[in-house]
Amino acid sequence: MFELQYIIIGIVQGFTEFLPISSSGHLVLVSQLTNWEDQGLFTDVAVHVGTLLAVIIYLRSHITSLIKSFFSFQLTQNDNLIKIIIATIPAVIVGFFIFDFVQLYFRDIKVVAVTSVVFAALLFVADHFKMKLSSWENMSYVQAFIIGVFQVLAFVPGASRAGVTITGARFLGFNRSSAAIFSMLLSIPIILASLVLTSFDLMSSAEVNINLYQSLFAAFVACITALVSINIMMRIIQSLTFNIFIIYRVLLGFILLYFYA
Repeated sequence: MFELQYIIIGIVQGFTEFLPISSSGHLVLVSQLTNWEDQGLFTDVAVHVGTLLAVIIYLRSHITSLIKSFFSFQLTQNDNLIKIIIATIPAVIVGFFIFDFVQLYFRDIKVVAVTSVVFAALLFVADHFKMKLSSWENMSYVQAFIIGVFQVLAFVPGASRAGVTITGARFLGFNRSSAAIFSMLLSIPIILASLVLTSFDLMSSAEVNINLYQSLFAAFVACITALVSINIMMRIIQSLTFNIFIIYRVLLGFILLYFYA
């Protein structure tokens, strides 16, 4: 029988990973609301593999195009693979120095509450007051780097990696679908980097807690719920704004402040 903890972790990780509402913030909230023991690094790796598989499935046409571009050696100003690499560099460099510090001192539910509201407000401004609309394929290297700088903010729990990258893209005038797609493409190298670092920790750990079947089930749940959440988000923003996510974040932030401040 599969334990409820692994099902919930899979659902939370999968459903929130690519939405602009912060997966790390929701995982902090789950840990605060339950008395569950830490599920272990192996499960963390497993659910990230699940969400990685989901975004690869959803963006398979874009990824295929990127792979073809790479092997054709057509590295031009408009090459999308270079843009993704440029946008990833700031988070990789900054994360190398501050990741452990942030995890130690900022994984607090009050921080999640405040950042949820603050970054919801930034997304609202970016989503409603930028009239110029363009596709991410027309992005310049400089614009890619700026979005990468926004991605650095995601190290603060509650900020949301998807949220800050979408905010950056919207500030630069990219349409909602392009902002979401580029954000998801950026998630692939970030998730891979996280998997590598976590795997090293897993291999060097003296005591490794491996619950294989539960973790694999959590990964499956994360993959399915991530695919569902991506499809929901993309359908919403085809005709509407990011308001539903903004309102949710504001309400969540104030509720957490009320109960935990």
